[in-house]
Amino acid sequence: MTTPVAPAHSNGAASRSSLACLSCRSRHLKCDGKRPRCDRCAAAAKECNYAPSRRGGLDRVALAERRKRLAVVNSVGNSSSESPTSLPSQQSSDSQIFGQDSLAELNHGLGIFDDGSLENQIPTSVPPVPSTIRPDDPKHDALTNAYYTDFHKFHPFLLPQEQFTRFRQDPNWIGRLRPLISTMHLVGHIYTTRTWSSELQDDVESQLSEPAPIDPVIVQCRLLYSIALFWYSHKMEAKYQMDLAVRLALDLRMFQKEFAATHGAESTMLMECWRRTWWMLYIIDAYYAGTLGTMNFAVVDVDSNVELPCMESEYESGDIPESQSLEEFDLREFASEDTSYSSFAYLIGAVRCAALAISTTPRLVAREDSTRMIEEADSIIDGWSLLLPEDRRHVMSKTGEIDELMFQAHLLVNVASIGLHRPLSDLRFNPVEYISSCAREPPQENLETELINVHTVRVLRAVQAQLRLLALPTERFHHTPFTTCMVSEGTLALLSACSFLLKGNIV
Repeated sequence: MTTPVAPAHSNGAASRSSLACLSCRSRHLKCDGKRPRCDRCAAAAKECNYAPSRRGGLDRVALAERRKRLAVVNSVGNSSSESPTSLPSQQSSDSQIFGQDSLAELNHGLGIFDDGSLENQIPTSVPPVPSTIRPDDPKHDALTNAYYTDFHKFHPFLLPQEQFTRFRQDPNWIGRLRPLISTMHLVGHIYTTRTWSSELQDDVESQLSEPAPIDPVIVQCRLLYSIALFWYSHKMEAKYQMDLAVRLALDLRMFQKEFAATHGAESTMLMECWRRTWWMLYIIDAYYAGTLGTMNFAVVDVDSNVELPCMESEYESGDIPESQSLEEFDLREFASEDTSYSSFAYLIGAVRCAALAISTTPRLVAREDSTRMIEEADSIIDGWSLLLPEDRRHVMSKTGEIDELMFQAHLLVNVASIGLHRPLSDLRFNPVEYISSCAREPPQENLETELINVHTVRVLRAVQAQLRLLALPTERFHHTPFTTCMVSEGTLALLSACSFLLKGNIV
């Protein structure tokens, strides 16, 4: 069955596309999908019929109604937490510091005040929009190809494309993989057209609405779908899908190392895939805790003994080495011989360090937290950086390629440092920051301490580190959808520094 893809329009809105009617499909003709009769059938005065859905689950009317309800929830959530009209009145003397011109210039350059700004990360050079999806012909599935070409390297938890194609052609697996393929199509469509497809979203939701056996593939599907929803600012629904993915992963006990062996079908590649799925769930859970401002880590305290992911080159080649444990990674400083760990492992380490550092201080800090933050939180974050081997300190290779996992790791530890130190620094908060959905809650009072300069310098150093990452000479700005919120916190701190602290050309 073919599913037409909505073409890109100059106004940015994706038009809905429909399935071909039975008459056009039997003759392999392009069908406009109009109901009750397509143009071809109308011109030929023929009866026009459409095949009923074979997927079951919610029909289109029910799916449309469900999206309408979610839109109401999103609008209520956004209006209560992000509306500029509800900005606090504190620091009224500073409210005019950030002029409209500077805000417009900043937004034009970085897009941090625009919930839809993540769309700007899509490459400007895109392949032609495919006229159809061919799910039963993996070699000619343009949207799956786009997924692997443009997205997979940011969050590499699915099987590599060659291996995925083999599983997809296996009759024992194709039924299990259909929901995941639909979700990959949705992500691939974003890259090929730079638009959101309601048609493909309907397909994903219909697949997920079916009663299905407990299957780790559904964890992958909901995790990927959650990222796509977050990308297009459907934050309430993104969190809902993430919560379902976490719940199923915990029910399956994916946090135990035995899970990979039990469900790996004697394939080292599939075992590695399940390990990566758990750890990517762990990482994205932390991203949500930070970017949504909840600081509620659903899985951070889960006692997991899942072994660490291997190198990306090993995963892509299928040459999976003996896996390494988290305990070995934590004791790498005392290892008798040099042991290499993957970028994925160091990203996991960065998330664990950031979570531990954040846990040392209360969500709303007070003056008395100043010394403890410097003694405890800083030592945790600095420890991660100091233990990096030389080949992991540099995000860009000699050939100009970006290690996207290390890019995220460095961004994460820096944004954690900014978030911890700014409330105690000399970089004042301004109510206008609430325009950004990624803004942090400011302190309720002036927290000036004896160590205020130390906190200020820590923030500025972290901001400078972020800027160096963003200034890497890449062909295009093309990173994970979570990059914008990570960068925005540093940008807001820099804007405060430019207004209240820095003078001249010092940046």
